[in-house]
Amino acid sequence: MRWLDPAVTYLGDLLSPLRCAACDTTLSQRALLCPVCASTVIRWTLGGSPVAFGHYGGALSSALLRLKYGNRPDLGPALGQLLRPVVLSQLAPADIDLVVPVPVPFARLVERGYNQAALIAGPLASALSARLETRALARRDGSVKQAALNRRDRLKNLQGAFLLRDGRNLRGRRVLLVDDVSTTGATLDACRALLQEGGADVHTAVVARTESVGL
Repeated sequence: MRWLDPAVTYLGDLLSPLRCAACDTTLSQRALLCPVCASTVIRWTLGGSPVAFGHYGGALSSALLRLKYGNRPDLGPALGQLLRPVVLSQLAPADIDLVVPVPVPFARLVERGYNQAALIAGPLASALSARLETRALARRDGSVKQAALNRRDRLKNLQGAFLLRDGRNLRGRRVLLVDDVSTTGATLDACRALLQEGGADVHTAVVARTESVGL
C-alpha cells in the first residue's frame, strides 16, 4: 500500500521541513515529502518485529540517508512523528517506561554531531509519556560500518560492539528500542539482548525496514 496524502499534508507539524526531504522541492505547506516523492513510499503492512512505518526504499530511504549522512538533523524529529502513530497503534503509554535509541560510536557522534536514532526517538518518548534514555547503551569505536555487510558478517562485526552502561536501571522496565532502519535485524538483536540481560522487557521500532527482517 503506497503512502500518499499523509506525506503531503503531514498535519502542518512545525517539526516538518519546508522543502521535500528527498528532492528539496519547495513546499507550499509544511510536510516531509512533496507529492511526487510521497507516491514512492510504501507503508509497512507485513507485521512482525520491529514495528515500522514503511519499506526501506524510494523517498523514505532518501530522507533517512540525508538524516544519517547529509547533516540534516531536522529530519530526525519529523521522521519520528511519522513513526509515532504506528507505535501508538501497538503500544499504549502504560506499556513503556523508557525509550532507548540505538547508540552510535562516540567518534561518529562527534563527527556527525548527533545520533539519528535519538532524534527519531524523541517524539516517541513524548507520545508514550516515557523517559528518553540515551545513556542506557553505548557502542564501542572501531567496528566496521554495517551498511556493506551481509547478515552473517554483521552479526560477527557486532560481537562486543555494544555495551550496557548500567543494567540496574533496567530491571523490570519496559523499553522501546528505536533505530532508523532495520535491514538484517542484527543491530537491533544485539542491543535487545543486552537490554534483556539487564532485566528489561524490550519492544522495537524503526522508521523503515526490509522485507526479510523478522518475518
